[in-house]
Amino acid sequence: MNLQRISLKVAEKLREIATRQGNVPFDKGDLRKAHVVEPSGTEDAILAANTPYARAVHDGRPALTIKPKRKKALAWNGGRHPAKSVKQPARKGNPWLARAVDELEREGLDFLAPELGQDVADELADALRARGLAVRQR
Repeated sequence: MNLQRISLKVAEKLREIATRQGNVPFDKGDLRKAHVVEPSGTEDAILAANTPYARAVHDGRPALTIKPKRKKALAWNGGRHPAKSVKQPARKGNPWLARAVDELEREGLDFLAPELGQDVADELADALRARGLAVRQR
């Protein structure tokens, strides 16, 4: 098994953990459905949430003021009246991907054992631990 295939399996496991009920914040499920795993280079894999607001939800964002670009006022369905600007408060982050990494560290890499063998999965966990990444022993 090549390194990229292992990377993809680990990224898929992270995606599964990240999108578990109660971990990923969601209202209608768009953020939950937006997680994708892709190969990167020849050995790596990337897990990403492909929505324009994913980073703001994960990391939080400062307070902001929305102003019209072309008109003199903002108007929207359900709005009582046009407004010159709208202020939105700062939002605290909800780091579901960081929680997924922590959970993977607790669950360990035993999910790789069926394809790699338990000895290789244990060696990989040891190598990650040596790099400063905590991975649970079985």
